[in-house]
Amino acid sequence: MRTSRRLLISALTVIVLTVAAVPLLNFTVYTPARAAEAYIGALERGDANRAFSYLATPTPTSTLALSDEVLSAAPDLPREAEAETLSVDSDHAKVRLSYNLSSQEQTITVNMVRLPASAGLFDRWAIEQRDWPTLSLDVSGSSTATVNGYGVSTGKVPVLFPASYLVGFDATYLKSKSQRAEVTAPGDSSTVKLSPQPTAKLEETVKQQVNDHLKDCMTSKTLMPSGCVFGYDTDNEIIGDISWSLERSPQIGLTASGNDLELTPSTVEVRVKGRYRDIVTAAEHDLDEKLSFVLGGSVVVKSSQVSFEPRRLGDVSVM
Repeated sequence: MRTSRRLLISALTVIVLTVAAVPLLNFTVYTPARAAEAYIGALERGDANRAFSYLATPTPTSTLALSDEVLSAAPDLPREAEAETLSVDSDHAKVRLSYNLSSQEQTITVNMVRLPASAGLFDRWAIEQRDWPTLSLDVSGSSTATVNGYGVSTGKVPVLFPASYLVGFDATYLKSKSQRAEVTAPGDSSTVKLSPQPTAKLEETVKQQVNDHLKDCMTSKTLMPSGCVFGYDTDNEIIGDISWSLERSPQIGLTASGNDLELTPSTVEVRVKGRYRDIVTAAEHDLDEKLSFVLGGSVVVKSSQVSFEPRRLGDVSVM
């Protein structure tokens, strides 16, 4: 009986001492500055889930770039955090937060908010974010990109701050070199514009489309093949059908200029044959002419579909 009473007294004593120590611990340990430093520490370890516990923020529109995997694969993460509480006003506080990122010291001021107490006793502070930091991805010809090697949808992508990110894309028909971007504060937005470069698969697809286009043109029975960028002009009367043949195929290459893709200009040679009646003498002759022109055109990649629009550069020459 005495033992139970002693245990009860000891337990009550511990509780009383703990409760008495709470204000001191909240003042020295569970502070806004310590919470800000703990947030940076979680990022440094690549622990996105732990970092979330130090954020008071709206629900993100996407969580694809908010994972441990994306964070751990960052080219650089913050370290050596130091924070100082500047002011406390009821459940809100301001903290000066310093850290190193990409070999440079950064200093920002963050707003902190007090959360419901841990175990009903100890203060919990979190960085207040009214808007998520984002990477704004502008990618022509692709609806997806990669952040630190992981796939995301283009547009505004919520990310954790502060951190460095590698952004790129490698689709079937288009690819880009990766670009480095940094977000350094709550609500920060970094715009990354990626210019497309053709892949070998795209060049192969365009080559097939160009060859199919010219093949269709060769089936024409007229001097001006419909939908084709070449033809043969004469005042003489054509007798019957004429025939076309491809004498020299173009060398297929693609050139990227900003967001535009162009077929590299290349010389094409064709031959036209048939019979004609001379407009002056009315004599009939064989028609057999070799023509040359420079083929160009635009290439559009949209929703994984490739389209080629041919264009002739300059006049058609009779060889």
